[in-house]
Amino acid sequence: MYEVRVRKCFWAVHGLRLPDGSVEPLHGHNWQVEAVFRGSSLDDCGLLVDFTAVQQALAEVLEPLAGRNLGEVPELGGGNPTAELLARHVYERLHGRLGSQAALTAVHVEEAEGCVAAYSA
Repeated sequence: MYEVRVRKCFWAVHGLRLPDGSVEPLHGHNWQVEAVFRGSSLDDCGLLVDFTAVQQALAEVLEPLAGRNLGEVPELGGGNPTAELLARHVYERLHGRLGSQAALTAVHVEEAEGCVAAYSA
């Protein structure tokens, strides 16, 4: 089995609603988003998936989020933009965009160093 991972970074702010009902102050992160593709065969060029095509698709998915308050993006949990919901949002928008034999198996989101959430279907 082959695996390809492509990572892209973007900056955005968020403030989470906590279980006690309080809300964190707005704060920013350099979000690291990694798309993971897996497949058992390569194309005629010896590629599972083209890095450049994945980078472009990932950039298109992330561009509307860059520089924004993620709490204002309805698809990210109605005002509670967790890393988990961001991972699902990116996965759902990236899935099927590349039309290759490689399957998107997961999206990993690193909010801060060592703090990673992932979504896979």
